[in-house]
Amino acid sequence: MNAIEFKNVSRRFEDFYANRNLSFEVKAGTIHGLVGENGAGKSTAMKALFGIHPPTEGEILIRGKTSSIKSPIHAMRLGIGMVHQHFMLASSETVLDNIILGHEPRRGLIFLDRKKALKSLQEIVSSYGLSFHKWEFPIAKLSVGEQQRVEILKLLYQKSEVLILDEPTAVLTPQEVRELFQNLKRLKEEGKTILLISHKLKEVLEFTDSVTVMRRGEGVGTVKTKEATEDLLARMMVGREVSFTYQGERKMIAHPEHLKPLVRVERLTIESQTEPLRDVSFELKPGEIVGIAGVQGNGQTELLKYLSHPDRFPKASGEYMIRGKHMQMAGPLELRRQKVGLIPEDRLEEGLLLRQDMRENFLLGQHHDPRYSEYGMLKRSRVTAELESKISEYDIRPTNPSALLGKMSGGNQQKLVIARALDPSPEILWVAHPTRGVDVGAIEKIHEALVRERNLGRAILLFSSELDELIDLSDRILVFFGGSIKAEFQRRDFDPWKIGKVMGGGSA
Repeated sequence: MNAIEFKNVSRRFEDFYANRNLSFEVKAGTIHGLVGENGAGKSTAMKALFGIHPPTEGEILIRGKTSSIKSPIHAMRLGIGMVHQHFMLASSETVLDNIILGHEPRRGLIFLDRKKALKSLQEIVSSYGLSFHKWEFPIAKLSVGEQQRVEILKLLYQKSEVLILDEPTAVLTPQEVRELFQNLKRLKEEGKTILLISHKLKEVLEFTDSVTVMRRGEGVGTVKTKEATEDLLARMMVGREVSFTYQGERKMIAHPEHLKPLVRVERLTIESQTEPLRDVSFELKPGEIVGIAGVQGNGQTELLKYLSHPDRFPKASGEYMIRGKHMQMAGPLELRRQKVGLIPEDRLEEGLLLRQDMRENFLLGQHHDPRYSEYGMLKRSRVTAELESKISEYDIRPTNPSALLGKMSGGNQQKLVIARALDPSPEILWVAHPTRGVDVGAIEKIHEALVRERNLGRAILLFSSELDELIDLSDRILVFFGGSIKAEFQRRDFDPWKIGKVMGGGSA
């Protein structure tokens, strides 16, 4: 039996079709993958199913019956729940209050029965084998993986039979990813139906039963996972062959040992309740990519925050120098003067204004660039021309410079962030998770852009939770554990098993 069926579903926003004549089936009690390029219409299709953007044309069948889903509340009544790419949780409220919001059990007509809610949740945790106990913790005190578990528990508390997960592993550690999919398999065994939007084809192939591929708002086809490969899915997604590793030229620098470092960090120590750093020292030279590896929470985030905003860490000890100049109290403007570019870890919090259009976001931090400003006046035609060039180069969708960032997919938002960071040709780049939430075709372009910058003599510090990405792009890899650098690997010595062992606290 089909739990869900799309029949010629279209969703139009004014003259733009986000989905067009989309048809596919999802069998009950399966994990069904949904893949496609950024802007292919995957999230819009799932928002149609969840009642956020009801279809303009076509119909959606729930358990064989046509259902006109007008709102998320209606969808929840039909047993459909959704975990969005960016969690919908109130950070200052407790886990328990977040889960029962809108479904509060009452004692009598007035009083909230928290004990009844807690008992129900403990039964759910026990029934589904989901380990959790932090009911009275505020959401802000939880890890990203724990927050995601709260979102799933919320759906189970609401008695959802169909669970939609939009890019659920984009911000998780490898351990959290493994745990998530173990939980999803348990839910499938209990009869739940799971729809999984993901750009990570290896995960899709390992954990789903079938996969629907979308391109430019339309369905390309549905295949059984056991009959699919990464190459097949990628080809269906982008309409061409895609390389999963960098295939271009990698320029070798003669006598790199004679080059002066552009960046030197010595004995950096930061006391922090979240990710302390202890005695961190490294150098970064022109023409190299140095990868930062480590399980999330071992100091990498704190290092990136310090390098990009040292003025926010007045109690940090140690030295931070760019071209021999001390930068301990420098702010972002001074770093920009030193030709430092940043691709931030969290594009929504640190890199974008979602209520502004592409043009304004492309200008962020560049208002005083002489290419775009003269005598205090912005040269908007020049900005638009450069932006249109970047839109074409990075295949950013939609192609209209006036498009609002909040209406764009996460992957297209990320491509704009990267295009902006590379626009002024920085000599030093702090790059954090450059391909998070980005499709395979765009990953290829982003990797090419980073290696191209390296070949031009830029110094790049690359933070990534994807070990394959670090191994593919880096010249050296520094492995963090417990707030310190535990090992350094040269490219000729890269070994995923050895690097992973150090990431877990073992010896090199």
